[in-house]
Amino acid sequence: MGFFGRLKKEIWKVIRAILVIGIIVSIVITAVTYGKKIARPDNVSVIIDSDSGNEIDDLYAITLALIDPKIDVIGLTSAQWYNHPRGGDSSVYESQRINEELLKLNDRFDIPHPLGAAGPTGFWGDVKPIPSAAAAFIREEVAKLGFKEKLNVVTLGAPTNLATAILQDTTIISKIRWYAMGLRYDDREQVWNKNEFNTRNDLDAMDYLLNREGLETHIMTATTSKKYTFDRTETFDMLSSRAPKYTYLVDRWKTLYPEHRSWIMWDVALIHAIMNPDLVTEKDIWTPPENLRRRVFVYTWLDDVKMRREFRKLVRKDLNDISSDVE
Repeated sequence: MGFFGRLKKEIWKVIRAILVIGIIVSIVITAVTYGKKIARPDNVSVIIDSDSGNEIDDLYAITLALIDPKIDVIGLTSAQWYNHPRGGDSSVYESQRINEELLKLNDRFDIPHPLGAAGPTGFWGDVKPIPSAAAAFIREEVAKLGFKEKLNVVTLGAPTNLATAILQDTTIISKIRWYAMGLRYDDREQVWNKNEFNTRNDLDAMDYLLNREGLETHIMTATTSKKYTFDRTETFDMLSSRAPKYTYLVDRWKTLYPEHRSWIMWDVALIHAIMNPDLVTEKDIWTPPENLRRRVFVYTWLDDVKMRREFRKLVRKDLNDISSDVE
């Protein structure tokens, strides 16, 4: 083989090596940015902002957070659900009442529980802060953070209070890690849909937060969480007459939705996702096209079977029940 033949052979070796490296890099980037699975944190401190008066899954989500030893609930704030037929100006007060009852039943009234805003931040894009004790509490907790620390704010309803806190002081954006229950997202078509309850209760707040560059955002959509349901009979068998705080959850279901044989645990799915990232897939995607073009994290898949098992395990541990977990 002559000189040029050997040179050609060596060049092809280099080209093949470059192609292989390129493929490996592409696979790694795809795995990291498109289908994230994050290691389970040891402990997470959170503020939960909840429209507890609206349905029933908020109550189960808050209870889960209070009994999960991996979560430190440092605040429970109340959110409005203004546009619901039972809502209006009084909706936040119903959320506040239930939040306080849950804290008392769990013997955790030491947790701060400030009142949120009674209405949305605006209409048709005219966004304005709605001052509340809840928004002030978020800013106060940010002020306590150390260097490079972030405050985890979990919004189970309309994000009015968080949007207000940032509207009042935009310097806190980089210090917030926002976990939201809201919106819809078709992962196959990569299409967003804002026709969702929490979003519609304060669309301006949702848009404002999506438009904030530097705000770390994690979204459990209604599209993904609808897979996670509780069966009424199984749930009642597990919780009825066990302890006042669990009887309270059962009674709430019986009172509000006596005809429902199952319920989608939208908000419970988000709490699970935060503390059990091995049970979800989280993707790094673009915001809706009408919003500021930035990347947000979206939960696109969850293991509902293991989530239900985790919920039962924590309840039984809380009740000192050593019986086996049977599917």
